[in-house]
Amino acid sequence: MIRNFLRTTFRYIARQKAFTFINITGLAIGLAASLLILLWIQDELSYDRFHINAENIFRVEEDQNYSGDIYHVTVTPHPSGPVWKEKIPEINEQTRYNRLQRILFRKDDKVFFESSVSAVDSAFFSVFTFPLVSGDPSDALVRPQSIVITEELASKYFGDANPVGKTLTLENQYVFTVTGVLKDLPHNSMFTFDALVPYSFLQEMGFINNSWGSNSIYTFVLVNKGSDIENVNKKLTEVVREYLPESLTEYMLFPLTDIHLHTQFGFTHSNGPVTVIWIFASIALFILLIAGINFINLSTAKAATRAREISIKKVTGADQKTLIIQFMLESLLMVAFSMILSLVIIGLLLNLFDNISGKEFILSDLLKINFITGFLVTCVLTAIISGIYPAFYMASLKPVAILKGEAMQGKGNGRLRQALVILQFTLSILIAMSAVFMYRQLSYMRTKDLGFDKENLIAIPMPDDMRGRYYPLKSELSSDPLILGVTASLQNPVMIGSNSGGARWEGQDPDKHVLIGVNAVDYDYLETMKMQLASGRDFSRDFQGDMAHDTTGNFLVNEEVARIMDLGDPTGKGFRFMGLNGTIVGVLKNFHFKGADQPIEPMAFALADTSFIRTMLIRLTPGRTAESLKAVERAWAQLIPEFPLQYTFISEDYNDLFRSDMRLTEILKYFTILAFIIASLGLYGLSSFSTERRTNEIGIRKVMGASSMAVVVTMVKEFLWLVVISLLIALPAGWVIVNSLLKQFPYRVNTDILVFVLISAGAILIAAVTISFQAYRATRINPAEALKIE
Repeated sequence: MIRNFLRTTFRYIARQKAFTFINITGLAIGLAASLLILLWIQDELSYDRFHINAENIFRVEEDQNYSGDIYHVTVTPHPSGPVWKEKIPEINEQTRYNRLQRILFRKDDKVFFESSVSAVDSAFFSVFTFPLVSGDPSDALVRPQSIVITEELASKYFGDANPVGKTLTLENQYVFTVTGVLKDLPHNSMFTFDALVPYSFLQEMGFINNSWGSNSIYTFVLVNKGSDIENVNKKLTEVVREYLPESLTEYMLFPLTDIHLHTQFGFTHSNGPVTVIWIFASIALFILLIAGINFINLSTAKAATRAREISIKKVTGADQKTLIIQFMLESLLMVAFSMILSLVIIGLLLNLFDNISGKEFILSDLLKINFITGFLVTCVLTAIISGIYPAFYMASLKPVAILKGEAMQGKGNGRLRQALVILQFTLSILIAMSAVFMYRQLSYMRTKDLGFDKENLIAIPMPDDMRGRYYPLKSELSSDPLILGVTASLQNPVMIGSNSGGARWEGQDPDKHVLIGVNAVDYDYLETMKMQLASGRDFSRDFQGDMAHDTTGNFLVNEEVARIMDLGDPTGKGFRFMGLNGTIVGVLKNFHFKGADQPIEPMAFALADTSFIRTMLIRLTPGRTAESLKAVERAWAQLIPEFPLQYTFISEDYNDLFRSDMRLTEILKYFTILAFIIASLGLYGLSSFSTERRTNEIGIRKVMGASSMAVVVTMVKEFLWLVVISLLIALPAGWVIVNSLLKQFPYRVNTDILVFVLISAGAILIAAVTISFQAYRATRINPAEALKIE
């Protein structure tokens, strides 16, 4: 029987080539798009799950209380990890993790700055599973000046030779022995280091602050399986209060496997990147629905052409169950062909998808058990959902009426097809609205006025050995007409992350505790950055008290600090912060020192010498970037020849903050186009079928004098009103969805009604063109030939 079903199915497919092509192609495109999203989602959900003890590894985080405002922090005090392990039995092991500033590596004539070096405790490899290709992980980081490097870094400095036992010189003074070579890190990890050094190296570099009130390093703990996490959280807090009794900070464990998608930092609480997972999962489902709707619509529409076949089979003894099996088998075969075609499409588009998404998928990823399982489940569900209604509908046709020559009315079926077309275009329009507004929002954040000019500005990180020559280099560059400004600061101006409590000022409410960001800067900072003063003055060489020295030093603050102080203009007011007693000499207009996707927080600047600055900032002449950079290179080669010159453009550093978001928006754009293609393909198939059934009618209309345009308009109206209904549903729903998406951004674009109008016009135009093409082809038929068709 199955053999007979298959023979009948293949004959039907062979006879209905156009129908089969549209159905299989539409479904294949929908499956390919959904499965690419599935591949991306599975990768996002896989982060750091490869560690053997992943489910029992946690990062210690904090809720800091500032007069009732909770500031969530993911870093901890330097001494906390070892003390927690000693005093809390549930903690099996701990390791601290601190990413270092750019470090100079030297091996013979190979000299490079490396920006991915981290200091960790020797138990790092006991907590995390990062295999070594050579060396012993149990003692690789026990000795003070040992270093573990990745395969990529080993190849860079040692070529093909085994580097274990060989040395590297760091910062021109510290000789490290290579004790292990790491297998290159998997891409689905929160860690991105190229080299690991013992935590004790931070002490040599002067980077350790043993105060329990200073938070600057990550602490990870391996907790015994089955431990009561809430109880451990209480113990973490209790231990810290033994050393800092006045602390109001609460400590808690955060699962390693949740960090990538749920990480939280700062005052603002959001759902985190996991929101993107839900958005893309919804889009995958929508696209699959649109493709499945095509299948249902075209299959039920074609039922009229199979009415006699079905009736004869029933009359000759075929029962409804047998017919349902046959039609379900047809659906399964069509879906199977679509599955095969979808895999071909995925294979062809995988490199393009990698470029758009920033991932590194390869064809072998399609053979992983998770993807195969997801692929099969998706396809089986698609086959069942897409095939079950057409099968039951066609098997339920009444043979007596059909064999008498009565036409199939199918009003209920026609209404269903119309409802499904409406659903298709509603989903497509909703995807388009989300994509357009997210793109506009991210473009707005990238181009928003930051309160300073990020263009034509470069940043040069300065290691300790370089800082002694900062002033001669600044003097040399300042004399060059191509250089419009030179200054320096502790941190990159778009990545200022340091902040502190304990600020005091005249007239302060004694119960008011605030958290204020801090940055140390050199003279000429405001001029070089092109920042604006709201009141007061800039730091000046004419005022000796401006420079931070011992316990004295003046401050510049932003408008947010002035708002918190609530004293009107705070210029001239006494201000004590970060161990310095001084005066606020000026108030800066608010500026973004993080991405524009985050609210502006209070910020204070102190004027400092080279012992506190690590980033040199140079403003180049607009339109003459190459010449300006040559001037910097000449001065550098003259004054600091032993260090390679490496710099970044501040504008690029800022754009990097949104690079992953822009990639996601790019993915959203392409899937929006695909959704409309699939919906239009279905509309084309339905209009083609409608035209085929109305050939006689078109012939009669033309004989009676109707013009081709009149016939086209009549046929277009039949389907276009369905798109109009889709818009009536999608516009209010889209308004709610878009506003919900934008609500997570503190600075956002307006929900411009013009955008909704343009999207609506685009949907109508796409539908009209799709239908008109088929309708126009029908009007080209000779009326005499059309009237011969029964």
